[in-house]
Amino acid sequence: MIRLLIKLPRHKQFNYTPIYYDEAKEDLMERVGKLEDGGSIQGTKIRRGSLKESWGRSNRVSKSNKESRRLLMMLIISFSFLAWYFFFS
Repeated sequence: MIRLLIKLPRHKQFNYTPIYYDEAKEDLMERVGKLEDGGSIQGTKIRRGSLKESWGRSNRVSKSNKESRRLLMMLIISFSFLAWYFFFS
């Protein structure tokens, strides 16, 4: 009888599924899928944006190589100048 007079609120339920996006994993899964279908990555037809996708990773590597080479050259030049200054002054 008391339950009919008192209405208790029910707990709320949320249908929330967290979303996590891993770009490297997505890229890997795409390449594996292409290879499993029997095609090769280099042998596929050229489509819009395919060159950008295939050269994207190597572009980042070459950029870091350029920066490290530039830093190395600056250090060599500065140390040579310091050595020349100490030996000839």
